[in-house]
Amino acid sequence: MLSSGTRIESTRILNWLGEGSCGQSYHCEGSEGEIKGQEFYVKLIPREVSERKGFQDYFIQEGQALEQLDGPGIWPVLSTGVTKWKHWFRYSWLAGKEIKVEIKQEGEEGETSIEEVRYIRSLEDLCDYAITEISPEQLLTIMITMHQGLYKAHLSGVCHGNLKPSNILVQQNKDGEWESSITEFGLYRLNLFTPYGLSDEEKKEVTVMNIDGRASFLEGEKFRPEDIDHQQLPEENWDLFALGKIVFGIIEKAKHNSDSLHEWKDWEEWASRATGKEQREPFPSSAHSMDAMPHVGDISRFGIKVESDSTESNVDLEELRLKRELKFQLKEKLSTLKAKRGITALIGGVCFVFYLIYSIYLLLAPAPWTEYSLEGLLDSYQMGAGLFSGQAWGIVPGNYDEEGDGGQDVVGEWSKEDGFFVLKFKRFKKSREEESGKKLWQFIGDGKTSDEDYFIWEDFLRYDRARDALLLIKRKDSRSTYLPGVRENGVPRLFPEGRIKTSLGKIKKSELLFVKEEKSSTRWSLFFALGFILASLMYHRELKKLVLTNGEMVE
Repeated sequence: MLSSGTRIESTRILNWLGEGSCGQSYHCEGSEGEIKGQEFYVKLIPREVSERKGFQDYFIQEGQALEQLDGPGIWPVLSTGVTKWKHWFRYSWLAGKEIKVEIKQEGEEGETSIEEVRYIRSLEDLCDYAITEISPEQLLTIMITMHQGLYKAHLSGVCHGNLKPSNILVQQNKDGEWESSITEFGLYRLNLFTPYGLSDEEKKEVTVMNIDGRASFLEGEKFRPEDIDHQQLPEENWDLFALGKIVFGIIEKAKHNSDSLHEWKDWEEWASRATGKEQREPFPSSAHSMDAMPHVGDISRFGIKVESDSTESNVDLEELRLKRELKFQLKEKLSTLKAKRGITALIGGVCFVFYLIYSIYLLLAPAPWTEYSLEGLLDSYQMGAGLFSGQAWGIVPGNYDEEGDGGQDVVGEWSKEDGFFVLKFKRFKKSREEESGKKLWQFIGDGKTSDEDYFIWEDFLRYDRARDALLLIKRKDSRSTYLPGVRENGVPRLFPEGRIKTSLGKIKKSELLFVKEEKSSTRWSLFFALGFILASLMYHRELKKLVLTNGEMVE
């Protein structure tokens, strides 16, 4: 038993209601989200059952099927889930009708009576506290809604198997008549789950129950046909037999509180047939059972039809259950294939779009994060990706190294101006540290330095798409502009612009070509794109084939 305040998914327990043969019952309240503050009835599957091998998948399958079961006469499952070891079903809470009853007590002064408040929530409560409200006409209303629920459940391949007054909720409609709704559909069958591979003896192993659970189990036995195997899956005739036993119980209590006994004669005859009493042929289906009820009239107004061949009703039930299981498996397989198709198509599409964008980008700009170097020298450039600007990396020229060596890495920024890629770099002057008497860390921060504390230069580059190379057009700093040139039998390098003009032709203009070190290779993005798109097409083909093969089972 779980204590008050314990959380079960997005609800918390208010109080424990009891334990039956199909699990523990709790009154809960929503603790978060849209259900916060709402009251619920939560049923926990016994832990002994839920820990059996393979139960998890079976629980999910059955839970999804039971969540679809709804309509008149059915108290629907709102949701199911697993929280740690707790496998739960959540239903709407029925507040019930408040009623005051007299409770007799024996004391030293003799028999006394006290008045206590009770709530009518189930048919059992109605029989215990307000049996006088059940007349033959009122019983018909209760039985109509019950038959509506059973008819729809049986068509869906779901049998209750544990139908009894405590599992039938009742509430008054706007006309003050009591109507019924059957709750806990499918839980009896769920608790019969046994792993594959067990021997017959192991399957008959008795489930451990406490006193309350055992009492609930024995109570349910009264409403099931005699001599049935406890490990046998419930069948349609179990529920019809239970209806007959329920009616007999109501008649017995009603006669005890009424002087008019003959008015129940028709119902007694109906209950006798429902239970197969006195060798009478029982009803073959819930539709036949409903059609035979006293004064029910034309049952087609409730959307219920009596099949002409009554011998097929029970035979088809297991087939319906099997069909539902196959439909669930098909749905899971379709869902998996759709997910795989969608994921592979998405990844393939993203890879292909990346390939297209990257290819277009390379038509207009050098390859990003790729080193372009000057043959035979350390000088090189790298440019980060960007449409109009980005980060840049280069090598410090000797002119901007106070020790005259150069060759260190330097980080800057690039931007596009007048068709050029302009790379802007700056390097801190070490002499400024010595002149000012400051430590290096004292120059760190906004406003701590100025342009005078740095060597600042700009390199103007043009991208040559045909040669996949960068051409250094010029370099500018605060003192001069430098252009690429070459002396006779020399190698190209940068010269001040004025010096080239005054060299009288000894220094000729040249080009400094920075070529890409990494040659063009396989575009892996295109390779991955084609691979994932092909995989998506294969999943689509398999999905289409599955739909065509199982057309009748696909919704």
